[in-house]
Amino acid sequence: MAVEHRWSDRKDISVDIHLYYPPIGMLHGKTRNISLEGMFVDIKGITIPPQARLDAWFTTEARGQQLEHRIRAHVIHCCDEGVGLMLQHAGHRAFDALRYMLNTA
Repeated sequence: MAVEHRWSDRKDISVDIHLYYPPIGMLHGKTRNISLEGMFVDIKGITIPPQARLDAWFTTEARGQQLEHRIRAHVIHCCDEGVGLMLQHAGHRAFDALRYMLNTA
């Protein structure tokens, strides 16, 4: 079993999200909880192995425009309901979008 290292608490936030895992393709899910370091995504019935690397996409709205954010992540754990992801922040815009969601939840 993998050990998780969380620096911040997760908050219960439900956001539509797309995951791209090459062996399966594009998956649609919904977040159950989010932190600056990770999230749990409901993708019932689909198994992605621990340590698998994938891309996560979500959108936010700012000044009436939809902004798409992409974050690289890897699977920490998988269960029947979904996957726990550890995020690898590549850009400040996606990090700022996560921080805004957490501060306004």
